[in-house]
Amino acid sequence: MASRRPSHQTVVRKASDWAQEWRWHTEALITRLLLAVLQGRSHRTMRRGIRWARRLAQPALQPRLQTATANLERVYGEQLSPKQRQIVAEQSLDSFFLSCLESIIQPVDDHLIQVEGEGLDDLFRCQQEGQGFIVGSLHLGCWDIGLRWLSHHLNHLSVIYRPAHNPYTDPILNAARSSNSRCQWISQRDAKAMLQCLRQGGSLVMMTDLYPHRGAVTADFLGLSTKVAPGPLALSAKARCPLFPVAHVRENDGRFRLICGKPLYPSDAANDQQARAAALLRWHEDWIQAYCEQYYWINRRWRPGDGSGERVRTLGPPAERVLALASPRHRG
Repeated sequence: MASRRPSHQTVVRKASDWAQEWRWHTEALITRLLLAVLQGRSHRTMRRGIRWARRLAQPALQPRLQTATANLERVYGEQLSPKQRQIVAEQSLDSFFLSCLESIIQPVDDHLIQVEGEGLDDLFRCQQEGQGFIVGSLHLGCWDIGLRWLSHHLNHLSVIYRPAHNPYTDPILNAARSSNSRCQWISQRDAKAMLQCLRQGGSLVMMTDLYPHRGAVTADFLGLSTKVAPGPLALSAKARCPLFPVAHVRENDGRFRLICGKPLYPSDAANDQQARAAALLRWHEDWIQAYCEQYYWINRRWRPGDGSGERVRTLGPPAERVLALASPRHRG
């Protein structure tokens, strides 16, 4: 009996699967090579390299820069000139790329990191008492440097992350980031592991400024109605644990700051998520205003048709240090 020939669809599917595997393995190899080249590079060297790379890749990065300038115009309007918006957008992109690399380049000495904030004592008290808690971070400044410091001073620290699409690249990147920190990695899809960590007295680092695709809470952020991901707030309520707002920024002199705000405790009030979302965003807003050029403006935070982006409050211009950095003479 003659064997059945595979259908055209089967052949096409197998060829597509093979091509996908080849791309994944190639990306993983390139990632390994890049990590080997970048390992141990200084921040000063990396900053220069990123600026030159951004200039060379300007055409490919143009959509990201357009998103950033549009966000800056939406938030600040005529308080920033078109030239200032362009400069801040480029600085924001440089800051984002540097943040992505900070976990694998030369570690920063602890004496260069100034740790402060009204919530710091409460955070360490929670740890001493075995109380789980959530660190509510955002895409501002040097989040991986802040993460490294926290992982060296907190017990049982875990980070919630979005796994890379490439299953071969994901463990390589996690291993690189873990080489300079002492933390565990939990997929954003593993709600059970998150809850277990908190109930066992551990701490979770979660990004609170990601765009939500469902179940959003609406709150005032930078003077605009903004969709807020409910995950950190809902998890805090379910585990009955506090959420600490945290920011981490670079200073112009090569030093770093890690700031911890007062804990936001869940309550049984009907508007608990709404109230805590507003308090969290308002606290983060102050640091974005002060270090505007280090914020993640390339994110599509306000999207057409989702009911966000309406002006609900007048917002002043960013801090004087930001305006000084946004002058053409600082472009470099």
